[in-house]
Amino acid sequence: MKTCPQCGELNGDSRVFCFKCQTALPKAEAYRKICLACKTIHAGRAESCETCGGRLSVYSEAAVTADRRESGSCLLYIISVLIPIAGIILGCIYIARQEDELGKSLLATSIVTWVIAVLLGIAFAGCSLR
Repeated sequence: MKTCPQCGELNGDSRVFCFKCQTALPKAEAYRKICLACKTIHAGRAESCETCGGRLSVYSEAAVTADRRESGSCLLYIISVLIPIAGIILGCIYIARQEDELGKSLLATSIVTWVIAVLLGIAFAGCSLR
C-alpha cells in the first residue's frame, strides 16, 4: 500500500495518483530478498540464496535495524546477569576479610539483582543467541 504524502490516505500499489486528493504518489520500490544464513541481498524473484543455498526472506531496512537492536539487547542482558555475579564474588571476598557489613550488603544486593535479571529474561525470552 502507498500512503499519500499530502493527505495520508492509503492507496493501492498500482495507483499513480491519490484517489482522495489526486496528489501524485511516489513510485513503488521493487522489493529485495535477504538470505537468513549469510545475509546476502538478492533480487525479489530469487527463490534461494545463490551463495549458500539458504532460505530467503523479504529484505527491509526496518527488519535489519530490528535485528541489530535485538542482538544489542541480548548483549545487555548477558552483562546484566554477569555484573551481579561479580558482586557475589566481591561480597564473599569482603566477608573473608572480616568486613561483614560491606560483604553482606554486596551479597544481598547482587543476589536480588541477579534473580530479577533471570526472572525478567525468562518472562520476556527475547534473547536469542545466534
